[in-house]
Amino acid sequence: MVSVEGSGGPAPLELPKPTSRHRCAGGDGWASFRRPGYRAVMKAAGALVIVVALALAPDATADTPPFLPYDVQTVFFISKSDDHNRVDYGIHLDAHCAPLKDEAVYQYWREFENSPPVRVHTLGAFEYIAYGISEQHTVQKTPAGGVHTIKLRQLEKRPVEIITTRGADGRCLSQARTVINGKESEFTFVFVKLSGGFIVPSVDYVDVHGRDLQTSAEVVERMRR
Repeated sequence: MVSVEGSGGPAPLELPKPTSRHRCAGGDGWASFRRPGYRAVMKAAGALVIVVALALAPDATADTPPFLPYDVQTVFFISKSDDHNRVDYGIHLDAHCAPLKDEAVYQYWREFENSPPVRVHTLGAFEYIAYGISEQHTVQKTPAGGVHTIKLRQLEKRPVEIITTRGADGRCLSQARTVINGKESEFTFVFVKLSGGFIVPSVDYVDVHGRDLQTSAEVVERMRR
């Protein structure tokens, strides 16, 4: 575990449109389980595992995140209502600010509880169920940036495209984009509202936050169980 001074969130960028478009249809991994019988029981069991993973406290004995010199350490993040800690998603970049490899995106805890200092460390094995990445690859590399796409385990029907470029000061920058309220938008973070349960908490709703690409106005899409 290491300590850092700030949250490291990316600022809005004026970037070109990505070369490909993603559209979402239907629900996501947080959605309700409506079908009766065995299939519903298995889905409900999976949901219980996810909620337990969401409710776990960060593992203070975990390793230091694998930061590299040209990384954007926070492209977007997932926070939840039971504390101020969050899981950040960073991206490994090369000297040209292009994704370093197909598995360029990584995730780690950023702990704000009991700060300062803010502490960062890797996820525990069980936590990858709730915060894991099901698929990612690099779409394009240029002399000054690139395009990378990922799918989160709990938002698989909502692919995220990450555009990287070099800023005026020479540092690498990034912007994540996905569909929010049916429109391609900048993607900034996910908020998970938990409520108390008899044994473990449940997920009340999930808010996907972003900004309109034309106006920079905040946009939010709520997904309920």
